[in-house]
Amino acid sequence: MYILNTSFMVDHEVHDQWLDGFRREFLPALRGAGFDGLIFTKVISNDNESHFTYSLQVPMADLSRYEEFNREILGGYGAEIRPRFGEKVLWFGSVLKKMEE
Repeated sequence: MYILNTSFMVDHEVHDQWLDGFRREFLPALRGAGFDGLIFTKVISNDNESHFTYSLQVPMADLSRYEEFNREILGGYGAEIRPRFGEKVLWFGSVLKKMEE
């Protein structure tokens, strides 16, 4: 089992608009594409940061599913989000391998 962890850094200026679209459009699209067991969290920090940070974790049975997700889902997401928000929404991903149940 693998987990794709994507962290999103969102400027205060676009936060509400981004979060609304993420919840209404992106998460349902993921579920519609067969990605189940999604975990979407807000990173809690004691610091007064200049941005909000969120994490999306997507469980995957194998790495070929990760390649599909990265190419089709995140690629499409970037093509839609960059023109709307530019550098005010940034993200990066990492792949985790679950070691124990």
